[in-house]
Amino acid sequence: MSVQTKGTLLQAALGAVLISVLLLPFQALTPFAPYTGLLLIPVLLFFALQAPPKTLLGMFLSFIAGVGWAGLFMVVAGALPGVPLPLMLGVGVTVVIFLILAVHPILLGRTPFGIVPAVLLGFFQSLLWMMLNPMLVEAAPRLNLLWLIGIFGYGCAMTLILVLVQDKVLGAVFDKQGNSAPTTDIPSSPDPTTRAQTATRRAAEPATEV
Repeated sequence: MSVQTKGTLLQAALGAVLISVLLLPFQALTPFAPYTGLLLIPVLLFFALQAPPKTLLGMFLSFIAGVGWAGLFMVVAGALPGVPLPLMLGVGVTVVIFLILAVHPILLGRTPFGIVPAVLLGFFQSLLWMMLNPMLVEAAPRLNLLWLIGIFGYGCAMTLILVLVQDKVLGAVFDKQGNSAPTTDIPSSPDPTTRAQTATRRAAEPATEV
């Protein structure tokens, strides 16, 4: 079995166990267990971005910015009661999307608020839940904007723990198999291929002479 395959299988096992364990406190301590799936959205976004762990703070702050855009949209919509809802959604959402796609890359691109996919996610997820809340049955737990931010933040924390543990374990395993002390750390990347390729290169290098 190749080093790359071993790395992928080990990462898959660690990911499955860690995610399952880290979901338990949220399910046990909050009334929103039916919405546990929302915790996985930050994990998916982080892996899709192929970003280093430090990007998680920017993802979280950009998501908050998106929630802020949704709150502003709802305030403006509430101040225009005579405008039909389809027109408000059609024109208003288009304007907000334009502003997000223009303001965040151009003015905020070098700040933690410049991760546009996270901003858009915060905006659309907030609008979706504000529109769905009135349709829920009376006994169903109801999310608000603050809870959406909290759930996304919990998901970011889960992602950070997942990546750090995976990097630590994979680095320890493959450094040992490489028969030589590493000269650099295995990069903190969500891509198992990157880790496995790094480990393969190390294993092929001759042991460092003392």
